[in-house]
Amino acid sequence: MVKLRAALVTHYPIIGILLGSLLITAYMATYTNWDAQIEYEAASSILTHGFPYISTDHMINQPPLGFYTSALFFGVVGLSYLNGVWLATAFGLGSVFLIYVLGNLMYGRKSGLAAAALFGMLPWHTYMSRIFLIDNQYLFLGLLFLILGILAVRRNSQKLVVGSGVVFAVALLTKLYAVFMLIPMLLIIYLHRKETCFKLDFKKVLLFVLPSLILHAVWFGGFANQHFAGVYFNTDFTYPEWVTDPVLAFLPIIFVNSAGWFIFLGGFFALALGVIYRKRLRGFLQMDIVCLGTIGVIVGLNLFLVLGLHLKVPYVSAFKYNYSAVPFFCLLAASLVDKSGVLIESISQRKDRLIVLGLGVVGLGLLFASLIESTLFLNYRWGFVPFGVDSVIYYGLFVFSEAMDRNLLEILHFGMLILVALCMVLPSLITVLKRLVR
Repeated sequence: MVKLRAALVTHYPIIGILLGSLLITAYMATYTNWDAQIEYEAASSILTHGFPYISTDHMINQPPLGFYTSALFFGVVGLSYLNGVWLATAFGLGSVFLIYVLGNLMYGRKSGLAAAALFGMLPWHTYMSRIFLIDNQYLFLGLLFLILGILAVRRNSQKLVVGSGVVFAVALLTKLYAVFMLIPMLLIIYLHRKETCFKLDFKKVLLFVLPSLILHAVWFGGFANQHFAGVYFNTDFTYPEWVTDPVLAFLPIIFVNSAGWFIFLGGFFALALGVIYRKRLRGFLQMDIVCLGTIGVIVGLNLFLVLGLHLKVPYVSAFKYNYSAVPFFCLLAASLVDKSGVLIESISQRKDRLIVLGLGVVGLGLLFASLIESTLFLNYRWGFVPFGVDSVIYYGLFVFSEAMDRNLLEILHFGMLILVALCMVLPSLITVLKRLVR
């Protein structure tokens, strides 16, 4: 009992953020679309046929593990679309916690709390948690791999290299988009090569990739009776549909429709602060490069597929193609909290300190504005939710089951907004008050 009370006192901010995120998500409507119905069909067929078949009597052209995880869950709680959505909600909540841990490792505890709060309330994440898609599963596993990988680098631990390799293999066998998590990992290894004893030698690379090779060989070579590389060349590329005249600004449109303006303004502001005060924020700037590099590669690939190759699916489904970049937008914006604290402590001149304090207030205001914008978005979008790029071609979510009473939902959402905002800011406020008392 004493240990539980101590844990609650120590970890109440992240507990409050997780509770707020769960209650905001859980009472919303559930959604569906063509992708969700196909993935639900694949998971359902495992219960009857043992393999993730779809209506064409072919296996779905995606790695299988996410569907087997869903089928196992269905076997316990019963087969229904709503039960599948609850599984997505659980993995989404797990991702909120892992972003807190990741932010703690990259920037500091206060930034980790802010990143978890931003991600937990972001419409992009919330809608992904209320539809039956395997994206939350691969994102959870990808974030867990990245956390273990960072610890392996910092501790120079061969056991953690193996552990991160196993988790990455599981993530990759869930969805191939997990490969994007290698980008921040490689950037961290490169940027910290002089600060740690970790060396990326042949043995470590082999220990890391071996689980992925074994799992893929077992599935494709032993069970699936499927071309080994077939899943890597799915119909998005082998039988492509074309978009002849894509809207050049399709990604900014979808980003704003999915996450709002202020999360990105906060990220740009945090990056600018790191560059302007790069001597004082050198350690933070390295992590800014990690976030920016990861976002750049994911976004750049999507732009190439659409504007370079004129593929239609990456155009209409950019909502899914770029989902793995969302945590890094949140981490970058949330870094404002710890950056401001370090600058205030390191600057002694009163005038400069007031300037930095003003910049910190602006940055914190952007983070609060993002939380408010997310809440308004979730409460005033009803029915079909479009993430479109023009009036003809779009990707969106259709309502599968309605939410609770709208008036009660609005009260709940704004109540949870206050809870999450307080949990995000209280540790920083307590620190400031202690310094003033001294």
